Amino acid sequence: MTAHRPNDRHSIAVTVGLPGRVEEEEKAIYRGQLNLLPPTPASIALCQHAQRMIEEVFAPHDPRTAQHHLSVDEFVERAAAVKPRFIHDPQTRVLQKQYLKELGFDPDRTYLDVPRMRVVSSDGYLTSGVGHKQPPHRDTWWSAPMQQIQFWLPIFPMSRECSMEFYPHYVETGVENSSDDFNIYAWNARGRLKAAEHKQGEDKRGIPQPFAPLDHPAAVQVTLPVGGAVIFSANQLHATSDNVTGMTRFSIDFRIVDGQHVADGVGARNVDNGSTGTALRDFRRMSDEAQLPGDVVALYDIGDKPEDGILVFSSDVAERQKTERSPAETG
Repeated sequence: MTAHRPNDRHSIAVTVGLPGRVEEEEKAIYRGQLNLLPPTPASIALCQHAQRMIEEVFAPHDPRTAQHHLSVDEFVERAAAVKPRFIHDPQTRVLQKQYLKELGFDPDRTYLDVPRMRVVSSDGYLTSGVGHKQPPHRDTWWSAPMQQIQFWLPIFPMSRECSMEFYPHYVETGVENSSDDFNIYAWNARGRLKAAEHKQGEDKRGIPQPFAPLDHPAAVQVTLPVGGAVIFSANQLHATSDNVTGMTRFSIDFRIVDGQHVADGVGARNVDNGSTGTALRDFRRMSDEAQLPGDVVALYDIGDKPEDGILVFSSDVAERQKTERSPAETG
C-alpha cells in the first residue's frame, strides 16, 4: 500500500490508517490530507461481493480481460447492467455500514451515499461513458458539499498504471473550469442515465473539467491491495490515471459527510467551484437512513432549480426516464 509522491512544495500529507480521532482526521482531510487505509474484514467482504457480481456478468471471460474478447457494445451492455445491480443489492449497504463502523465513524452523525462501481478500460478501448477516464476534477464541481469525504477501493489487484492521481499543487490553488455550467438537478434529469450511450469520442454530457491543461501536473498516485482504500476530500483535485495495463480496472467508491460539520459550516475551503444545487439530499444517516434536516440542506442549496430538475436521483427516477424516452432515443 503505497503513495507515489512528487517533489513538490505543495505535496499532500499522506497518512496510513486513521491514527487520531475520526473527527480530527476528517478536518485534516478537508485541508488536503490523503489517508491510505489497510484492508479490514468488511472492506474485503465488500470487494468480494462486487467481484462475484462482476464475474457472473462477464462469464465466461475474466472481467479484467473481457475487453479483448467482446465487442464494445457487448462490453458496455454488461458493465451497464452490473453497476446498478451492485448499488441496489441490500448486502452492499450492509457491508458499507459494517466497514464504516470498523473504522470508528459515528453512526449518529455520519451520513453516506450509495457505493458505486466504476469501470475503466485499458488502452483507449472506451473513452467515454461507462468506462471512461475522468479528467482532472474536484467532486465539488459536481455540486458535492465541502464536507464530503470520499472512499476509493480497488476490487481486483491493481498497480500504479491503473490508479488514481491527485494534484498537490491545487489543494489551495484554483483552476479555471466549467463548473459554473453544472447544476446537479439538471444532471439528475438529463445526464446520469446516458453513460451507456457514450463509448468513443468526447463525452458530451457536460462533465465539469478544467478549461486548459494543468500548469502543475505533478501527481500523487496510490497503489492499494484489494480491500485497501484511499479517503480524500471532495475538494481534492484528482483524475483517473491512464490505464496501460491491458486489463480493465474495477473499483468501488462512496462518499460520506459529517452531519454536525454540515450544520456548523465546517469543511474544505472553496477555491474554484461554481456549480449550483447540492448533493446533500443523496446522503442518509448511517444509524437509521434519515436524511439531513431540510433547513440544513437549504443553507447550501444555491442557484435556480431547472423546471425539469430532479432533486434526488433514484432507481424509480431511472425507470421512469427509461419509459419516457422515445423509440429513437432507446434504439
